[in-house]
Amino acid sequence: MLHHKRMSYRRLALLALAAVMLVALISGCGKKDNKATVIATYTGGEITDKDFDKYVAFQTLMNPQSAMYMSIPQLKENFVKQYIVTKVLSKEIPEDKKKEAKTAADNFKKQLEDAMKSQAEVKKHLEDSKLSVKEAVAYFEELVSFQSYYSAKGEEIKPTIKDEEIKAEYEKAPSDYNIVTVRHILIGTSDPQTGAELKKDDEALKLAKEVKAQLEAGGDWTALAKEYSTDTGSKDKGGLYEKQLAKGWVEEFKKAANTQAIGVVGDPVKTEYGYHIMKVESREEASSYDKLSDTAKDAIKTDLASTKLNEFLTKEQDTLGIKVTLPKEETPSPSASPSASGSKSPGASPSASPSPSASPSASSSAK
Repeated sequence: MLHHKRMSYRRLALLALAAVMLVALISGCGKKDNKATVIATYTGGEITDKDFDKYVAFQTLMNPQSAMYMSIPQLKENFVKQYIVTKVLSKEIPEDKKKEAKTAADNFKKQLEDAMKSQAEVKKHLEDSKLSVKEAVAYFEELVSFQSYYSAKGEEIKPTIKDEEIKAEYEKAPSDYNIVTVRHILIGTSDPQTGAELKKDDEALKLAKEVKAQLEAGGDWTALAKEYSTDTGSKDKGGLYEKQLAKGWVEEFKKAANTQAIGVVGDPVKTEYGYHIMKVESREEASSYDKLSDTAKDAIKTDLASTKLNEFLTKEQDTLGIKVTLPKEETPSPSASPSASGSKSPGASPSASPSPSASPSASSSAK
């Protein structure tokens, strides 16, 4: 995917991978005895270590990168607070949305039960973490409900964004709002789901140069992208991302998309995902605010609404009077820490697509 989907949920096909990846971290988070310890209190409730461990186990199924962050002591307190905010605000949705969340949870239950039958790793993960299907379904329903709340609040805030605010944001970086059509083939150096090495840096660069040479010699983008690209969002479309806002890409890719000569296969561009062989097919320059497309203006409005939404959530968190009392833990070794950015809002989940997408922000809706 080129643009991150906010609050997106992983397909159950990824469950086995996630369970294997985080089993060590999850088991390390739990207590060896059966006694639950309160790790946080808030107005109207409390959270125990076992509550949170099960929540992390659930997140392992849904969002493995975020779950890894939850296991890092220095970040854990913030995730506990986010978990509490999710629990509280997920209840503040209208009845029709509650029914939709219940339907989604029922579908998830069936998928999870099917996955347990066909994937031994999934069943083992649930057993090892003492997470029941009923509990996993409840967590899922809670997150769907929070997504509904989050999206509705974002849409509520958007109309309050004034034109002068949009213009001021545009003027900070006009080229972010260029509309670009680009083809690329990504020679990945690491798996975005697990962080596992796919190729060493020098090997990936060597292959990227070879693929570039094939393209320059008249090679077919469709065939070469399908054979070599590790970007699941574009490999079956000849590497094509059509009429996209440059702002949606990571910095190095964005810079190349905004500066590379049109119609030319450029030198490999290195990002956190690996090496990209790129050809810019078209670029509509955002030369002035008056000429800015409605798509670009709406994107700016969405980002500004996201900022205001995060400010609102922070205030809501403060009103809950949350007090976290986590025991001291040892920090996992660097090899256990994920390389990707963590999510910035309660319940938001980062995209795992190995595309040149920018790090996720807490926008209220997907672009």
